[in-house]
Amino acid sequence: MKARRDIEQEINRTLGSLEGVQRAEPGDFFFTRLQARLGRKEPADAWERFIGVIARPSVAFTALALILAVNGIMFAINLPTAERQEQAALQQAFLDDEYQLGISNFYELEKPE
Repeated sequence: MKARRDIEQEINRTLGSLEGVQRAEPGDFFFTRLQARLGRKEPADAWERFIGVIARPSVAFTALALILAVNGIMFAINLPTAERQEQAALQQAFLDDEYQLGISNFYELEKPE
């Protein structure tokens, strides 16, 4: 029985604490902001959200800088060195001699006798 009396006292104390409570009022311009948020069109699918993210200037400039940096690095790596140029010239000379690539028409061929 004592537990029941303790529970009733606790309930009465809780209800007593609610006596001075007033109804909650929304802040200024709450309904205007709510209507604006509800009226805002959200992207319908994943592609529109993806394009929305990519279209942001910070993402676009970062991607452009990254592409330019990669292109610059690839250009610097593939610059022909003197050794590569010499090797290419030797290879071309070998091909010209071996396959007679320097002959432009059939009339210049030597006829074997």
